[in-house]
Amino acid sequence: MCASAPGRGKTLFALWYAVQIARQGEPVLYISADSDQGTLANRVAAIVMNRTVNDVKEMRESEGVDDVANELAPLTTRLRIDRDPNPTLDDVWEETQAFEELLGVPPSLIVVDVLLNVHTELDGWAGLLDAVQSFHTLARETEACVLVLHHTREETTALRPQSMSSTMGKVNQFPELILTICMDGDHYYVAPVKNRDGVADPRAENPLCVYVDAESMSLHSTLQELETHRSRRQWV
Repeated sequence: MCASAPGRGKTLFALWYAVQIARQGEPVLYISADSDQGTLANRVAAIVMNRTVNDVKEMRESEGVDDVANELAPLTTRLRIDRDPNPTLDDVWEETQAFEELLGVPPSLIVVDVLLNVHTELDGWAGLLDAVQSFHTLARETEACVLVLHHTREETTALRPQSMSSTMGKVNQFPELILTICMDGDHYYVAPVKNRDGVADPRAENPLCVYVDAESMSLHSTLQELETHRSRRQWV
């Protein structure tokens, strides 16, 4: 699970990670209940092409549309994006089965963006718990990594990751790993507030800092990598 307050970079992380996994040849299913198809296509293309999202949008609305399509073509056999504003749990399971039928292999990574928009038969927090439990079962039965994006409570103005107790709905018991994240300018902070197989930082007191170019939806290990990335983009 990856959690943050709204607008702090959850989708950026999930899309960037999904593209990296797909580039390595692994099959990826991305279920989006939070962004429209055009926005998702622009963001994925920005990651792949090292362009800003706005540049890609202009290209897709002009003579550059074929260039964008050609850049994305190699990913289409490994990365599938399903846009559903209010998916049910059955929808998620059916999309996973359809993915395998279409591509011939099950997804190695399933992203659900975002938990609050998943429809269940239960109301309120009980519905969130039901959904997370279902995704835990999905991961176990498919042997896929299931990455669920979720919100934290908006209880602070500090631009740092929040603690494990801040995740909405008390859904902490099922995920093997919970990352809380926060984007602050070029800095992107990540805290492993729950980690069954390693060191955890439940209060998010010592977050890892990496670097982000939000315009092109990309993450970088060092400031030098970020600066190099931006320099290369200017010459594209």
